Amino acid sequence: MRKKLSIILIVLGLIFLSMPIVNTLIIKFNSKTNQKLLDEMTMEEMEENNQRQGSYDYSSIEDIDITSTFTGLQDFDERYLIGEISIPELGIRLPILKGVTNANLMAGAATMVEDQNMGKGNYPLAGHYARGQNLFGKLLDIKKGTKVRMTDKKTVYEYDIYDTKIVPDTATYMLDQDRSEEQGKPIVSLMVCYYTSKNGKRFFALGQLVNEYSYNDSKLDKYTLELKE
Repeated sequence: MRKKLSIILIVLGLIFLSMPIVNTLIIKFNSKTNQKLLDEMTMEEMEENNQRQGSYDYSSIEDIDITSTFTGLQDFDERYLIGEISIPELGIRLPILKGVTNANLMAGAATMVEDQNMGKGNYPLAGHYARGQNLFGKLLDIKKGTKVRMTDKKTVYEYDIYDTKIVPDTATYMLDQDRSEEQGKPIVSLMVCYYTSKNGKRFFALGQLVNEYSYNDSKLDKYTLELKE
């Protein structure tokens, strides 16, 4: 009986230890699938998606675990996909989705307030901290001067990171639109948990708009090549 119990405990232990690896593999596979959706989506479809009302119930957000990973896959709705963010220096290329939901955070970067507009005011985006280069896992390595690009397939917006901050998870002022007025330019505010959601700290990378240009065939080749570096 003791031998059987030991075997069961060993098997359960191996399953428990493998869960983070399984999560990582699922997230990586999901990212590739969503990237294909993103590549195929048109500007008109993104504009239509952006007219939808997003959900912003922060209290319902769960940490990444095996359950939330599968639930996120099941609940994902491509009708909330409104753009793309890329940080070539960090190997980040993710969909931008409207609303802070578990499904959106498992798929990419999520808008944090209802009426934010790309290239205007303060454009805050939230992402999950994940292992390796998945989701916003590498954002904590970002440095001043790093290029961040966002697009709605109509315009490409380029930002330069000018500051990073670690703030309490109650610092909702980081989402205020008038923060761009303090900088004198439109800004992007990229947020991720400071390694874990349980320490009450959030990491923000702040970038100011330095360039914008039309998303067209002549620009697209250069843009895509830079994302693959």
